[in-house]
Parts: sequence; C-alpha cells; structure tokens
Amino acid sequence: MADKKRIERLFSALGMDMERHSTPTPEMPLFTSGVQEPPLLQGITIPALYAAAYECLVLRSILNHLATECFRKGWDWKPNFVVKCRECETEFQKEVESCSDCGGEVRPPDKEQLDYAEMLFENENRMGQSFLEVLREIEMDLNIVDDAYIILTKEYFVDPSSGQPQFYRIKEITRADPIFMRIVADKRGMKGGKQYTSLLDRSFRTGDKDEKCPKTGLPVVPVHYINLAGVGSGQVYTEGEVIHISKWSPSKLYGRSPVATLWRQVNTLIAMDNYVYAAYQKRRMPRGVMVIKSSNLETVERTARNIQEHLERDPQYIPTIGVETESGRGGLEYVRMMDTLEELQYIPIKDDIRQRISSFFGVSNVFMNDVSGGGLNNEGMQIVVTNRALAASQTLYNHRLFPLMLEALQITEWHIKLSPHEEEDEIMLMRKDEMMIRNMMQMKQAGFDATMRDDTSAGIHFDYKEAPPAPPPPPGNAQPAPAGGAGGAPVQTSDWLMPPTMDDILKRTVMDSNRGDSGPVPESLTTTMGTELPPLRRLGLNAQLALNRRGSGRSPDHVKRHSGAPKQAGSLGDDRDFRSPEEVNADSKIRDLDDRLGID
Repeated sequence: MADKKRIERLFSALGMDMERHSTPTPEMPLFTSGVQEPPLLQGITIPALYAAAYECLVLRSILNHLATECFRKGWDWKPNFVVKCRECETEFQKEVESCSDCGGEVRPPDKEQLDYAEMLFENENRMGQSFLEVLREIEMDLNIVDDAYIILTKEYFVDPSSGQPQFYRIKEITRADPIFMRIVADKRGMKGGKQYTSLLDRSFRTGDKDEKCPKTGLPVVPVHYINLAGVGSGQVYTEGEVIHISKWSPSKLYGRSPVATLWRQVNTLIAMDNYVYAAYQKRRMPRGVMVIKSSNLETVERTARNIQEHLERDPQYIPTIGVETESGRGGLEYVRMMDTLEELQYIPIKDDIRQRISSFFGVSNVFMNDVSGGGLNNEGMQIVVTNRALAASQTLYNHRLFPLMLEALQITEWHIKLSPHEEEDEIMLMRKDEMMIRNMMQMKQAGFDATMRDDTSAGIHFDYKEAPPAPPPPPGNAQPAPAGGAGGAPVQTSDWLMPPTMDDILKRTVMDSNRGDSGPVPESLTTTMGTELPPLRRLGLNAQLALNRRGSGRSPDHVKRHSGAPKQAGSLGDDRDFRSPEEVNADSKIRDLDDRLGID
C-alpha cells in the first residue's frame, strides 16, 4: 500500500501543470435498474443450485472435501518484514543494526497489531460461528454459485459535539447468503453511483449524491451492496463493509456458477438415485409378471389376491397371473416389465458422470475412497492433482480475501497465510538439500563464492557471487610466509592433492595427482571448501541423511570386537581386529603415504 501511495504522489508531482486525458471507460449492459442481477443459465435459480448441490451425494462429497481440506491445518501470521526503520519506515528483509538509507534505528514488526484480530477470529459471532466455520461456509458458496460475501459488522464511534464519526471497530465477521445479496452498480458495472445512504442512518436512501441526511446532517455515501432478505427494502452496505470474492469465473461483478455448468450431470445422478430408490423401496413397478393362460376366470381373481398378499410379505416375489383364452388351451409365459441395472448400464454411466464432476473440481478418486484402477503411481498422480486444486483455493484466500480483511482491520505489518494442505515429503527435502550441496560445489569449482542463507526452515539454500581475483604471486623466488604465525610451526600443506569431490569426502579418500592413486583426506579438507558450512560431520540431520543416502546400507563383513563383552553376549570378546584384504591393502597405502610425507 505504501508503494502505491508513493507512486501516486510521484505522478501527481510530474503532472501538476499538465492536462490529463483518459481512454473511454468500458460500459456494461444493464440488467436491473440500480441492482445488477447475477447471470443464470437456463432459468436456473440460486436456491435450485444449492438444492442440487446438497441432494447429489457425489457433488456434496466433493464440496465437503474441498471445504474441509482447504482449512484443515489452519493459518499462520507472517511478518511483512524482518526489521523496519523508525525514521524513514524503510523495510528490510534481513537483520540489520541500523537503516542503510538514513542511519536510523530499526525495530521488529509490531505484535500489538495482532491482539484485536486474534481475539476477533477466536470469538464467535452472533450466529455462534467461529471464523474457521465462516471460511468453510464461503468455500461452499464459491463452489456452488461462485459468489461469496463476508459482512464486516462495524461499530462507528461518533463525536457528540460535532456528530462526525471518528473511528470504528469490527465487532464480528459473518457470512451473507448469496441468494439474497446483490451488488449495487451503475450501467457501466461500477459499484455505487445509483443509491446513497447515511453512514449512521441506513433507513435514509436517495439517488442524489449531493444530498445530506436530514436526521444526522452528514453527507451521504454510495451504497455498494444490498441484502434483499431484510425487512422492507432490505439492508444496505457501504464500501468496506462487505467483501465479495469469486473463484471460478471472477468478473467486475458476479461469478459463474460451476454447478450450473454441471447442471445436467448433477441432475442425472439425482434421477438415477431416485430410480434405484423407487425400485427397491416403493416398488412402483415389478420386475415382471408370470402369465398363465387358462379358461377359468376365477383363478385370475384368486391369483390377484394371492399376489397382493405375497408382495406385502416379500417385495421380491414374482407374481403369477392367469389369463383365459378362447381356445381353452393353457400356457405359461413370463413378461419382463423392467430392465436390470446391468442392462441399463447403471454403474458405468454413474462412474463416468462422477469422474466428470470430480475432474471439474480437481478432486481425484483416491479422496473419494475409490482406489480402483489405480496402483501407486496412479494414486500418487491423483494426490498431486488434488493438492494443486487445494493450493489454488488457498491462493484465493491468501492473496485476495485476507488482504482485504487486514486492510479493514488496519493491520499493515503482518499477513495471514493458510498452512499448506500436505507436508512436503521428507525424502524430497533431503534430495533437494543434496542437490543444493552438489550445485554449490560445482559453483565453487567454477570460481564463485557461496554463502548459505541463515533461514534453513525450507531447506539448504546458497547465495552466489563472483569470487575476487587471486592476488598476484610474490616476485622472484620468494615464498609466502608460513601460516603458522611467528615462531610457530609451519602448517602442513597438501599441494599434491587434487580438490576433493563429494564422492571423495564421503569415502574419506582423495586422488593423488602425482602417483595416480588415492590417499586419506586431511581433516582440514573435510568441509565444503571455503564456504560458511561447518564440517560435514556437523551438518544438520537432513543434509547428513542426504549425504549418507548414497551408501548401500550394508553392514561390514568384518567387525572389531573388544574385550569386556557383557555376560549375555554369545561369545567372549577379544582384541583381535578382523580385517578384509581390502582393508589391509588400504592400511599399507596409508603407511606408505605417511612415510613419504614424514608423518609419524
């Protein structure tokens, strides 16, 4: 917001002595005078959309899943900056001791801004709903009609001497019913401009923006929303008192209902369920009748009574009917009157429609407790698709709804962020850390300096910059001073060693460029070569696991046993060292290397 104001002041200063001309403002068709009506398809009403969504089992399962999983882990308060200058209000995203612009004192974000907001979110509104329950309600509204309304009930504090409102507080947060909420807009689709009301007396309505309220004497303000469910002419709301959002088809005014798009599919599922219900519960039509041809009509009446009695006792009873013929010759015939569900393709058709609806909302079958036709790879892909749909829903709240609420609460130094639906895979995090370390080592070999970021909550990250040029060599044959200091012993150098790679460090060996074989890695080289990383043995758990993952995980064939084994041990311990031929050969090479370097 501060950046926007700064830019506006800049353009105002540049264009102070200039004329301003703008392109034409686009106009929108007028639906209803003063109140724009939401667009509906095929004459479908908003109550019909809600009725279909709550009656269809498949659709309601999808909507409940989205509303539950989106807010399952709650939300967190995040600071907008690390420190801020008290003088010039410059924000910094890292710790600094003083402002780099003016040298002023810096401070952390003000936590007192959150006191009232946290209390408001925790308390229940007059409907007995918490803020989380309100969010779940509007998520259902978005997925049914694509329009959600949140009313911020404000209490205005008026100065008795002047009669002017001085400030306000938000008393509660409630959800408004999209069935009755309407946006008041002009013919261009701009909110306001058609009706005006007093901020303190909502019973006064006028179409003249210059008129004043006869009761309070205050100037009128434009009406942006109206609740038609109220008594009389309804309840009106001004700018900042109602938050309206759309998810699927956002526009200047209303969204487009996804249930209206799936209207035929949803009602087909409802009709199929009604068909099965009537067939098994009401028995509207028998599966078939048994026709017996006979010349005795009395048997027909007697048979009819018997059929009625049997059907009352057993709904699965197949009736037998006698029919008199002119020839008097009898016969037996079964007449089928209703096809079976298999013949009607009931299950395939229902599965196809269910998958169409699920794919539209981005909810996979695995979250509908259906794992058929899957396998692990397929289920994993289904989870990814559903997580992306939930992430898109959370983005709407993080970047649209919550900023508008915080602006009304006058919270400028914090923001709300919904917790991600799924935790990141630990294995993926370790692989990411391993990749970051490998990239860092390659960048170091390419001549860049690497600095690890302080924040490792999201994994290991490095910042790179070009390394400074190396100092020129000393003139003549002069050798650089030993690094051991005055009077100290010179530090053993390892010029004969090639720079160790990740494989070398893991194996604790490094290639000898002179001899062509490998030797032990000195302790001084078991780091990440000049970076701010500690030695590898001191890395965090994730990095350590990532580095060790390359091992086969097998136990050595030969282990060293020590004397003093516990009594419950299977054999007595001794001091013998059982080593493989490879270990013996490696020890021999190490001793040879020590002799060459003069190391005892």
